[in-house]
Amino acid sequence: MKKISYSLRIGIVGNKDSRKEIFLDNIKEFAIESKCYEDHFEFFVVFKQIPIKIKIFLATEIDQLIYNYNKIKKLDALILVINLNKSNSIHDYNEESMKQFNEIFSFQGISVLVGMDISQIFKIPPLNKLKISRYNLKKKTKELDIIYCFEIYKKIKDITEIYNKILDDFVFKFQFSNPELYEQAQKYGIELLKE
Repeated sequence: MKKISYSLRIGIVGNKDSRKEIFLDNIKEFAIESKCYEDHFEFFVVFKQIPIKIKIFLATEIDQLIYNYNKIKKLDALILVINLNKSNSIHDYNEESMKQFNEIFSFQGISVLVGMDISQIFKIPPLNKLKISRYNLKKKTKELDIIYCFEIYKKIKDITEIYNKILDDFVFKFQFSNPELYEQAQKYGIELLKE
């Protein structure tokens, strides 16, 4: 049996206050295999019977991904994380950086803006009462020309929903771009799930 799997590369950007590492914790929960390297993380998952090798690159700002283009080469998905409890964190991303990112990577993938309610998720008291509103989150999504916008209040459920959305889109593309290869990958995925 051919061990065919789909490859997916994801960039996750967020400053230190954004707690973007919970995206790694979440994917570890359903990964068959996980590895940590100096500059990225690798996970092997089976989603809808399709084996997928996922590489995740973490960065504190978009420019970091741009500077590391030679190592990364290509990204299929970009997740930008904002701490909803820090009102100035919405300014971490700007149109100029996004434009430069899109040009350098010739980015045609899925982009997601994620607002995380850190005080709600980690059950810690907020540092101030100011919070980024849903309106401002949507406005920033439109300004940066990002496809999806999510708010995270429940760590496991909400992050899983984001991964499901990204993986759904890519499995759908894979299925219609190469039906024969998709079928072979599905057979391999079914075998993996039996083990």
